[in-house]
Amino acid sequence: MKNSIFVSASQLFFGLRVFFRRLSIMNIRQIVVFVFRRYLLSMPVPFSVVYAVTYKCQCRCVHCSVADYGVPAGELDTAGEPLVREDLCALVVYAARKGLRASLDTNGLLLDKGMAARLRAAGIGNVNISLDSADPAVHDSLRTRKGCFDAAVGAIKSCVALDIPCLVSTYASKRALGDGDMVNLIALARSLGASGVKILFPILSGNWRKNESERLNSEEEKRLLALMDPSYVYLEDALQMVKSRGKGCSAMERNLVYISPTGDVQPCPAIPVSFGNVRRRPLAEIAASMAAHPFFAKYGKCSMCLMNDPGFREKFFAGGAAKLPVDIEDLSLLPDKK
Repeated sequence: MKNSIFVSASQLFFGLRVFFRRLSIMNIRQIVVFVFRRYLLSMPVPFSVVYAVTYKCQCRCVHCSVADYGVPAGELDTAGEPLVREDLCALVVYAARKGLRASLDTNGLLLDKGMAARLRAAGIGNVNISLDSADPAVHDSLRTRKGCFDAAVGAIKSCVALDIPCLVSTYASKRALGDGDMVNLIALARSLGASGVKILFPILSGNWRKNESERLNSEEEKRLLALMDPSYVYLEDALQMVKSRGKGCSAMERNLVYISPTGDVQPCPAIPVSFGNVRRRPLAEIAASMAAHPFFAKYGKCSMCLMNDPGFREKFFAGGAAKLPVDIEDLSLLPDKK
């Protein structure tokens, strides 16, 4: 019991330190509304909206989960890697005015001191910076671009210097768990002053869709869970960590909704299934249709990323697809659907 109370208290302190700093009155009001609708009225409203502002990226990561989307024309205007968009700070300002708390996922290549200052002034909530390894050469090789490691470390330092909550975002590869690199990466994050470390399970999508060798076995999962620290290191997303130590799929439990750079609304970027496009239907209408869709009744109780489910991936995506994401109506998802 005492240990459970300690873990809960540590998680609460971590959340307050990273995710609940510099909240506006509008932010707090939105959180209260969410809690009321989600937990008192049992409405499947998402906790967050993930908007991928572009597929363009300076890297070609070996583990990229959206690599097979390509770089299609017609990305949403306002016209991958969010910092390649010159209007990013304007998007952060717009989100803040709507009462939303904005966070940013980036490889760090363009996040220098000047950009960090602009993001802070715009009202950014926190920044997640990708690091694949504590070894500069390994990180750069996985990103297929020299200088990525130094840029990511510099970006972390820039955020820390301006008191912007900053997480190191990484994924649990067999290599990193086997050779101790994951332990070293967590230690590096602490030494740089990062606010915490977010670890993702390997996702068998994109470049890894047919790479079964990257799936963690039970022993490797135990090794990963042993690294969790409720005050610093968590799996998948913070809300899922509190509920189930990161096991399960936050997207399929409707904690988030994802909008692609071209306007498709998906459960998350790794699951290439579209429920509609915001260019043709309002987001609220699409989200409402998702709430009652049998897709979530059938797959929503999985204990892993849906793309790591061999049955789902092999049935719908093993042969590839001419265009991703696939429209939900083009898939025969229910067993009784002819």
